[in-house]
Order: sequence, then C-alpha cells, then structure tokens
Amino acid sequence: MDIHPQREGESDMNKRRRRLPRLLLLALLICAFLCPVGCKPRQSDGGENLVRVYVAHNEKQYTAAVKEFQERTGIAVEIVSAGTGDCLQRIASEADNPQCDVMWGGTVESLEAYVAYFQPYVCAEDAFIADAFKDPNDLWIGESQQPAVIMYNRNLVANSDIPVVWEDLLDPKWKGQIASADPASSGSAYTLLCNIILAVSQQPDKSDGWAFVTALLDNVVISGGSSTVYQGVANGEFALGLTLEQLACPYVLDNPEGVGMLYPADGSSNVPDGVALVKGCPHEENAKRFIDFLLSADCQRFMSEEFDRRSVRSDIPQPESLPDLNSIYFIDYDYEWAGVGKEAVLLQWQAVLEQSGK
Repeated sequence: MDIHPQREGESDMNKRRRRLPRLLLLALLICAFLCPVGCKPRQSDGGENLVRVYVAHNEKQYTAAVKEFQERTGIAVEIVSAGTGDCLQRIASEADNPQCDVMWGGTVESLEAYVAYFQPYVCAEDAFIADAFKDPNDLWIGESQQPAVIMYNRNLVANSDIPVVWEDLLDPKWKGQIASADPASSGSAYTLLCNIILAVSQQPDKSDGWAFVTALLDNVVISGGSSTVYQGVANGEFALGLTLEQLACPYVLDNPEGVGMLYPADGSSNVPDGVALVKGCPHEENAKRFIDFLLSADCQRFMSEEFDRRSVRSDIPQPESLPDLNSIYFIDYDYEWAGVGKEAVLLQWQAVLEQSGK
C-alpha cells in the first residue's frame, strides 16, 4: 500500500465525503440575500480569523490536514514547524505574551512536562477517545497512537541479523550503524530513550537501564533531528534506526523489499502524540475548532487511510497495512517518570552523553 497525500483522480476528503445538505444551502442563500452588500463574515479572537499552530509532524501529513481545515472553516492557519523540544521551549519562552494557539505533535510525555503552559479543554469528540489517550486534567489529548520501532535497511542487515530484543543492539557489529535523534530536542527520540530504559530496567532507580544506554551509545550515532533517522536508514546511511512506527511506516510500505521495521519482543511503547491548547492563546475559539477538527471522525479516518496513522478514536479501525496492536508486546510506560520527571531524565541523559564523548 503506497503512502501519498492524495491519489490521482481523487478529490479532497471534504469533496469525497461530504455533501452540503439542501437545508443548509437554502439557509446560506437566505443569509446572502439578507446580508447588506459589503458585509464581512464574523471574525472572532480580536478580529483575526486565524489560528497559529506550532507543529512537530511530518510535513505532508500536517499540510493535508491544514488544507482541509482551512477549506472547511475559512480560518487561516499559520504554521511554525520544528522539533518537539524546540516548539515547547518556544511556548515556554513566550508565556508572558503567548504567540501560539495550539501545540500539535510530540509524544504526550513531552507535553506532560510543559502542562504549566497549557489550559484545559474537553474537545467535542471526547466521548470517542479512551481515557488512556487523555490527560486527567484535560491539558492535552492524544491525537494518534505511536508504537516505538527499530527500523532497518534490508540491504545492510541480513535476515539472520535482524534484532529481536533491545539487547541485540549492543552487538559490536552495529558500531556506528544505529541512528538516533537527540532526546533533548526530539520527542520521538525521548520516547525511545525512556522506552529502552523502562524495558530493560530491573532496579527501582533504573540504574541498570542507564548502564544499558551507556553501553548502547558505543554503537549509536546521534544523527540530528528525527527525520535524519528514518531517512538515513531508508537511503542506506545507517543499518538501524530508533524511531516511531508512524515515521518509519511510509518508507516501509513504499519499499518493503528495501526497508523493514520491528517491535522489540521485550517491549515497545505506545505513547500517543498529542495536541494541546496553549494557556492565554490569542485565538482561543479558533484553536478549539482546530483541535476538534483534528480529532473528528472525518480527519482521523482520512489520516488513517491516507497516511496509515493509528487513530485514537474507538470508532475508527486501525490501518490494515499495520500489525494488530494485540500482537505487539507493550511495556507499562511510566508517564510520571518520563513526563513530570523529564527534566531529571534529560539531565541524566546529558551526563551519560558527555561521558561517552559524543
């Protein structure tokens, strides 16, 4: 199954799935007749009919959703695209004069670390989203499910050498052949770091998990942003990459003979990426409409069918191209340790990284 934003010969999601009801059309005609010449649509949020979104997502995917939202609502969307950490740090730095309305993207333990900069919002689609995908205080909402994977290049990794468990990555043959982004700036890399530690640790203080990470760094190249991981594996720069299913999926489905991905038998994680309403945002009502749209059945179905994203909604089936979630072993992910304790985790990461000389 190929991944592409729009198949040839098909119209947009809006054109394919919706028809303007006759009664609504009649109402619009009446309003047009009654409205004086030159009158303008009502604009909310201080007269600016826009919403400003900081996004940490694949460009093709967020562009398709944004285009559809703008066509449906007439609300302009201003995008600032960056890594999860960079987006969140920018929101924090602007707290006295918020510029962003919506934070979209980044796994939710990264959002959890910045909840002081978000405000509660119960979206219009709340009934279709399980509690596991929502903050207890409604400060963030999961937007898609994100299993962690090891991506591999089939031209560089023999079938007999494909890793099965995390410990397989410690083999010296992988030295300089494993790509990872920096957990300090990449939300996906931070999830992978926490996933590995939680999967291998037996000690309450997770010291054995950190020892494992120290050993793993002998084989890992910190490659830059998250895109350099999956792109680097796909083009043969690296044999293996630590990433998320959603990021690896397009390459795996487009080129299954050249690229693969696996879910470690000793435990993957399924931390959703999320969306949050920024505290004191300048375009609050438009921001809420944008969040409602992202979590609507139409948008979630579109993103699942076009980009093989796993929906968080109970009424949207999982993509047929991906393994059944029940076939994957998931660890019990410690959101408090990884989210509330993110600052401490990153301090420990920095110490380990400096010790490794990378």
